[in-house]
Amino acid sequence: MSLDCCAECAPWSLVCTRFTDPVFNSERGSALTEKGTVEMEASIMDGVGRRCGTFSGVTMVKNPISLARLIMDKSPHSYLAFAGAEEFARLHVCTFCLLP
Repeated sequence: MSLDCCAECAPWSLVCTRFTDPVFNSERGSALTEKGTVEMEASIMDGVGRRCGTFSGVTMVKNPISLARLIMDKSPHSYLAFAGAEEFARLHVCTFCLLP
């Protein structure tokens, strides 16, 4: 991470790195449930601009914090869930992963 990175980008970049590291979360963006499935929630907030992006119930996005950031930056809504959140991710070309 470069030293000129903005305050908003630094935590997002760190979370992205952790979620894609196989040591931490199976490279699926989330820990697996007891049944071996993935259900994710993520949220990001910009306190200065009073903006946020949040979702829940997504199963196949590889990097959940990136989807939350897309919702914050590109959606008129602050919260999306389940099929609506996954459709938004597809429309905005999020990286998806295969189910276990």
